[in-house]
Amino acid sequence: MRNRLVPDLAAPAIKKISIVALFLTLFSAPLPAVAQQQDLLELYKLAKAKDPVLARADARLEAGKADKDIAWAALLPRISANGSVRQLWHRVIGYTSSNGTDGQYTGYSYGMGGGLNLFNMPTYYNIAAAEAGIGSAESNIRATRQDLIIRLLDGYLRYLKAKADEKLYRDELGRVGKILDQAQAFLKAGTGDIIAVYEAKARMDSAAADLVRTQGQLRLAQQNLSSLTGVTVDTVSDFTVNKSAGPQPAELEWWIDTMRQQNPALLQARKDLLQAEETRKAARAGHFPIIQGNGGYTVDKGSTFLPNVETQQWYAGVSINLPIYSGGETKARTRRALAGESERRAMLDDAQEQGIRRLKEAYLNLQYNVSLVDAYQRKHESAQLQLKAVQKGREIGTRTAVDLLNSEQSYAVSRRDLTAALYDNILRQMELKASAGILSEEDLAELNGMLADNRVM
Repeated sequence: MRNRLVPDLAAPAIKKISIVALFLTLFSAPLPAVAQQQDLLELYKLAKAKDPVLARADARLEAGKADKDIAWAALLPRISANGSVRQLWHRVIGYTSSNGTDGQYTGYSYGMGGGLNLFNMPTYYNIAAAEAGIGSAESNIRATRQDLIIRLLDGYLRYLKAKADEKLYRDELGRVGKILDQAQAFLKAGTGDIIAVYEAKARMDSAAADLVRTQGQLRLAQQNLSSLTGVTVDTVSDFTVNKSAGPQPAELEWWIDTMRQQNPALLQARKDLLQAEETRKAARAGHFPIIQGNGGYTVDKGSTFLPNVETQQWYAGVSINLPIYSGGETKARTRRALAGESERRAMLDDAQEQGIRRLKEAYLNLQYNVSLVDAYQRKHESAQLQLKAVQKGREIGTRTAVDLLNSEQSYAVSRRDLTAALYDNILRQMELKASAGILSEEDLAELNGMLADNRVM
């Protein structure tokens, strides 16, 4: 009876496994590779050259520098040249005769003149506002680069995790396949149990589904890296890390003080507020007088009575312009600047609160991750001892093949979980530094030194 059951059971199982294997082969077909194995620094250089957010931040900095040059230009001399030529026809009545006198002549004029602002308070405040704008743009670039490092590292680690999961489920498919073959062989020989065949087959289907899901995650991770860098990343170097590290130093107050001093988002908000304050001062200074010095040289030829006379003259002088009434424009500009200053002050308060909250979250996440790594380490060691015990029991016949499969699976999962937690520890350390505002490209270079050239994922 058992011999008759084996063909009916094994054939559909083998057919289904073949279909799954064919599907996995098609699904896991490699993407067309453009870039070969890349390390972190190489990928960061590509991402930095491609990132539109960073390009926008760089453009804002250049615009801020131009604003400063424009503000300074109001205090520098302004020199201009002019010239004109005219053909004039005239009639003079009541000068020499009652009928009047007609005449014509060609006149011309040319000259060069210059002016210099000797006192212009709005311009001084505009220069200070432009300098604050440059500081804001520089802080924005720092924040954007830190964010890019975190995004790239997160995508890099997601790819490594997906590759580790793919290996886990491929290995499980291999182990379950061997046990299914053994169970079918024992059943065919009359010494096995059909329950073991069913269980092995169910585990095979579960592992195949997990592998499909993991390969989908792997392709998403590849697509994410491709979007960041602009190239197809088919292989990356793995990290050689086997222990976790908590916050260094461990005092939360040190991290909060550092964040208040160096966080680029907070520094940007302060510079934005300073720019708004200077803009408000410039608007209010519109009531102040403006004193200018001017001078130049002019040549004029021709007049109605002396058409051939040419006048050459140098001139120098000082002028003062005192605004008395401008239709309420100065007052309106001041009111608008005050509203902008209030907005920037509120944004600074929000940036401080958000910065402290994010830093505390990053600090606690890193502490939690260290505890999680310790727990996974103990779990992994226990799973390793259990696997050795079950292997020994399998050798002497006290444990079944399914027991061995479960132990091997528990060991593989514990190793995967420990590796993922160690990957997360790297990311959590960098996130804490970014929250404090001290993450730099040197930190990325240090991480790049932890990559193992001989371990390619």
